[in-house]
Amino acid sequence: MEWEQILDVNLNRLTEALKLIEDYIRFELKKPAILEKVRNLRYNFFLLKKSISTIDIVSSRQSASDLGRKPDFDSVPREKELDIIMANFTRAKESARIIEEILRMKDRSASRVMKRIRFGIYDLEKIVLEMKEKKFNPRLYAIIDEKYLGKMPLDKMVKTLQDNGATMIQLRIKSLPDKTFYRYAEKIKRLLTNPEIKFIINNRIDIAIGVDADGVHLGQNDIPLVKARKIAGEKFIIGISAHNLNEAQRAQKNGADYLGVGAVYPTQTKLDARCCGLNLIRQLRKKIFLPIIGIGGINDKNYKEVLRAGADGVAVASYLFEGNLKKNLRALKLKDAF
Repeated sequence: MEWEQILDVNLNRLTEALKLIEDYIRFELKKPAILEKVRNLRYNFFLLKKSISTIDIVSSRQSASDLGRKPDFDSVPREKELDIIMANFTRAKESARIIEEILRMKDRSASRVMKRIRFGIYDLEKIVLEMKEKKFNPRLYAIIDEKYLGKMPLDKMVKTLQDNGATMIQLRIKSLPDKTFYRYAEKIKRLLTNPEIKFIINNRIDIAIGVDADGVHLGQNDIPLVKARKIAGEKFIIGISAHNLNEAQRAQKNGADYLGVGAVYPTQTKLDARCCGLNLIRQLRKKIFLPIIGIGGINDKNYKEVLRAGADGVAVASYLFEGNLKKNLRALKLKDAF
């Protein structure tokens, strides 16, 4: 059997698969910690290839007559973005195992290195899939503050939000008893039927986990982000309030999934909120790759300015609920934002 040819093919397959996975993490997930993991895998694989004799391997290549050269060879269609990623993880795992097995006959030390790389690929696949599952659309982030809970029946409120453009919904309760907070959160979670609309709990990670919400939003004085991530895991969406560049950069470094930036304008919902204005959003857009959600005093007259400044979405509370909810949601559909 031409082991060199099999080794050559699989070294190439793994090189190609890892590069595609790296580019996906770099340009789609935009997570530095995960990008570092795949780059470490690629670097260790590069060192492995340097440690084995590649002259005989490459000279054994017979690409001109290789059956795999035919256009229809292994031509499985890809219908979704996720299909491409999963196909390349599969290629990477298969190739890693084959390389490991062949090297076991020739270089036991290199084979052990390949085994570590293979298990690193398994770990990376799990992380990437978890990131993919928690993907969210920040465009219209509706905040149900406790003072608006009596404005209309909760089932009607949630249905209106869900049917008229809300992409994320946050429940923010500061003064009601914990049991009441929990019951409201539990009911909202049950009423939400569209899995693409993410349900976020303000501040209370215990309640968020208890009702199986999609995530939690934390202020600068809440539980530290690193601790929250340790408690909730990678699947959880964690947003952080940021009022300046330092806070935003720290949140990005520590693994936040989005930033709530504001108050952009004076707001009646949080009277003590300090205004940051549009300039902060413009500044952050140049330095921060996380989704930025503008918050504070946003309405149908000014939301386009927030988006033009660089925000990925707007968070709205008082404008939505202190008028006709359905009409106000439709005014913020954002389709004509630019």
